[in-house]
Amino acid sequence: MRKPLLAAALATAALAGPARATSDKALVYDGAGQGKVVFDGRLHASKGLVCKDCHVDLFGTRKKALISVDDHVAGKACFACHDGHAAPGACVDCHRDPSLDRARSVSRMLRLKGAASVVDSLVKPARAAVEKATGVSLVIDKSNAGKGLVDLIEGRCEAAMASASLEATLEAARQAGLTRAVPDLRMHVIGTSEVVFVVHPSNPVKALSWEQLRDIHTGKIASWKAFGGRDEPIHVYTDAAASATRGLVKQVVLANAEYASSAKAVDFVKKVNEEVARDPAGVGALGKEFADPAMVRIVETRKVERPLALVTVGEPSPMLRQVVEAYRAEAQKQP
Repeated sequence: MRKPLLAAALATAALAGPARATSDKALVYDGAGQGKVVFDGRLHASKGLVCKDCHVDLFGTRKKALISVDDHVAGKACFACHDGHAAPGACVDCHRDPSLDRARSVSRMLRLKGAASVVDSLVKPARAAVEKATGVSLVIDKSNAGKGLVDLIEGRCEAAMASASLEATLEAARQAGLTRAVPDLRMHVIGTSEVVFVVHPSNPVKALSWEQLRDIHTGKIASWKAFGGRDEPIHVYTDAAASATRGLVKQVVLANAEYASSAKAVDFVKKVNEEVARDPAGVGALGKEFADPAMVRIVETRKVERPLALVTVGEPSPMLRQVVEAYRAEAQKQP
């Protein structure tokens, strides 16, 4: 559900006018039914802000621009500052229509952040069904499990999406910059998925044991010739250091041994598929849902199963528990 929350971006004649053109004005936007949004120029000016602080980097046009629910967690437009830390981020801080049932509007929204694998294989496909079943609006921010857990611990979402054990996800969060003390984290498994290893279709190596995969990923064996392949160096591609997929492979397949320094980390897990598809000497691990059989070949090996889960601090709220159960029901419908 992507209902616009602001009818217009804060783009006005301020672009062409004096630096403090709106410092004495309050601009009102209709808020698309979520309560009128008031941009208080005087309040912003009192904080030392001038028009050029937002125009044109955040608002590059004078025309109206719709802002969706998902923009709230993407760091765009108003939310580059209004993230709940640099500036207030609660709904009622901007949506000020007295006739709006504010408590209901705020209380029926949940923010989920984290693993792309969970988003693409479960959360996004079942989103409409879950929202209909629970009456909860879901704001979904796809990144990786480590960043999602950092966002949860720092209060920027109600649940983090994870695609590995809690231990592997915590390690990914530390890679993503987590420095705070770890609170009481609870993992709520919704479904399961599989991590697979892929090679270029031209690679003659069809099967690898976990021990052989460990030797490849740690750099102990550096040529495909050792496994009956061509006499050429092996190129390892991995998901980002803050991803749970990488952490799970390290924990389960590599027995917590470190990846070789030559392993090439990509920005998003789907890029592992793309890099291996371009590289006849490449190999990489990724969620099975991201492996495109038209571009790469899956290596035969022992199954690497992983959870698709939501993580909360302490017990989930009744509303979040409803969402978890609704997603579990949807996951059971999948083949």
